[in-house]
Amino acid sequence: MVAPIPSCVQPASVQAELPPARTAPPPATQPQAAEKSLFDPARHIRVSEVKAGMTGYGLTVFRGSKIERFDIEVLSVLRNFNPKGDVVLIRCKGDYLEHTGSIAGMSGSPVYLTDAAGHARMLGAFAYGWPMTKDPVAGVQPIEYMLELPVKTPGPAQIVAPDAGAAEGAGGAATPTGRHGGMCWSLKDAGMLPMAWKAERRPWLAGVRSDAVKPAHLLGGADNPPRLEPLATPLMTAGLSPRVLDQLAPQFRAAGLTALQAGGGSGAENADVKLEPGSVLAVPLLTGDVEMTAVGTCTEVLGDHVWGFGHPFNNEGPVALPMGAGEINGVIANLNTSFKLGAMSRTAGTITTDGSVGVAGAIGAAPPTVPIELTVHPADGSHEKTYHFNASQHPKLTPMIAGAAFSAAVSGTSELPQYNTVDYDVSLTFSNGQTVRLANRSVNATANDLFGDAGVVLQAASDNPFQRVAVKKITGSISVRPRADAAVIQDVNLPKSRYHPGDVVKAYVSYQPFRGAEAMLPVELELPRDLAAGTYQLIISDAMRYFSDQQTAEPFRFTAENVGDVFAVLKDVATIRENAVYLRLLRKPDGIAVGHTALPRLPSSRRQILLGAGRSNTTPFVSSTVKSVPTELVMTGSAEFAITIETTAKVSVGAPHPAKPEPAFTPAAKAEEARKPGAGESPGKKDAPKESPKQDAPKEAKPGE
Repeated sequence: MVAPIPSCVQPASVQAELPPARTAPPPATQPQAAEKSLFDPARHIRVSEVKAGMTGYGLTVFRGSKIERFDIEVLSVLRNFNPKGDVVLIRCKGDYLEHTGSIAGMSGSPVYLTDAAGHARMLGAFAYGWPMTKDPVAGVQPIEYMLELPVKTPGPAQIVAPDAGAAEGAGGAATPTGRHGGMCWSLKDAGMLPMAWKAERRPWLAGVRSDAVKPAHLLGGADNPPRLEPLATPLMTAGLSPRVLDQLAPQFRAAGLTALQAGGGSGAENADVKLEPGSVLAVPLLTGDVEMTAVGTCTEVLGDHVWGFGHPFNNEGPVALPMGAGEINGVIANLNTSFKLGAMSRTAGTITTDGSVGVAGAIGAAPPTVPIELTVHPADGSHEKTYHFNASQHPKLTPMIAGAAFSAAVSGTSELPQYNTVDYDVSLTFSNGQTVRLANRSVNATANDLFGDAGVVLQAASDNPFQRVAVKKITGSISVRPRADAAVIQDVNLPKSRYHPGDVVKAYVSYQPFRGAEAMLPVELELPRDLAAGTYQLIISDAMRYFSDQQTAEPFRFTAENVGDVFAVLKDVATIRENAVYLRLLRKPDGIAVGHTALPRLPSSRRQILLGAGRSNTTPFVSSTVKSVPTELVMTGSAEFAITIETTAKVSVGAPHPAKPEPAFTPAAKAEEARKPGAGESPGKKDAPKESPKQDAPKEAKPGE
């Protein structure tokens, strides 16, 4: 019989007081046991047995790796708190938790109840709390729910991220294909469109950067009505400056992670620290020159299977995240929600399931990570530095993790200057053999938008309806200059508005550089030789306007019907440069797109045949003639013109091309009219040889001439 121990004094051996676990089946047969049930009535207690007033204790780490004990009492059972799931409301006792309240980082701490027979049996995981509460009241996630989470044991080749290599090869054809299969993807599905955030930085002439972070509550939202909610998961960061951390914090907070500045791990594996109920459960998201580790608590270990947290990490389902044992540097008591500071001690296995009631994994080999190597030329002119990172593979978190790595590398030992120009050339290599290269220039960049283009690519590759394609490697170089190489287009001069097919349109772009004298940029566009007579729109603009017009005129270029199309879209968008001026001549609506394939400038008869063929993926579009003019400056602004195309042939010496006869104008009348001009003949026709009516009449009589 286990008697309750007052306060949080650690007994000589906590584990000696726990009831012996049933002998776990060998690892090879463990999945079969999981299909039946891992719930052990001798070790675990069901919610149906819980009564108000029952007492027990919990296990967690408050400092170092020592598992300590705190006492609890059941207040009530919150029936159907979650869909088809109960939560047990408890009050913690002891001087420590009376002072701190619920602690972020305690998520997963096992809670035991003493049953009528005097046996201590595991109730579940310490998982819920209220911000800013006076009493240490918390919610427990029942272990009977957590044990239903599927667990896969890593094989010798380790676990690969789900669907990461389902279709090898550069083409990466996926199933099913396109709207005929009921699926279609758009670049908008990848989140914020490339360059969309740059509109927020347009007041650059005022020297204002939009990276100011408003004061916010540390953990949770005090602006919301108080409610019992999953405890925040502390994300320990090392190697990031406070400013960069503040800029990245909102993105991680949206994913349920609270970024905290803390020290990194010791760098050496600590074999004495192991995963067991009550120990630290660490999930390293980024290692290397920057460390980012989520910290929680291990709830249960059966054989080589591990459960923890008691609430979702990101609720992604099947995952392949590294996990390990860890240590706690200390607990910070906070009026809102107290939290632990900690770090990982050693890797121990793989988290394979991230569900609504917790996480589950297997002890053994860790999953592969994404190597990131970035060479940075700092703004202060010092020698280049190369940074190395390893990012965990996760469909939603990897873009943010990689963004943090980029921000850390660019910031280095100093912040980005207030006025800066960043040139980056980055290659993203994926598991299906595709590589997307991003080479561009950004002005007055912040940590939030520096990695924006790459973040969209990573998100699109992993979160499309055809195939989850994991990134395998990220390499690149970044150069920072302490000045803003940017300019605003003030005016565009187009000397004339009438042209013939094949002519060269010349324009002169007046632009105002940042803190520089106004200058002129001549640009040219050769008109297509097959242009029909009419009026056309000519747009001279920056990259953002060009990108927006592309979506309007040719929307099919930003949609996909298979994973190969997805990468085609990403590569196409990656060619748009900010430091360029774009000339775009909008032609007539003469194009047809079948899926992602463009058929521009089709004859009217062929367009009608394709449009009437009954294919749901056939889209008409407006053809365009585009030219990009590279510049040293990131340009902002645009101008529009209407130009007229004339196809009338120029008059030359020789027989003039006869006009088509009109019904009421006879050859005799025309011959009489030809004699009238005499000396008043226009200069343009004065030297042209005169022809007799007899010669004109036969030509006018030919209907096809």
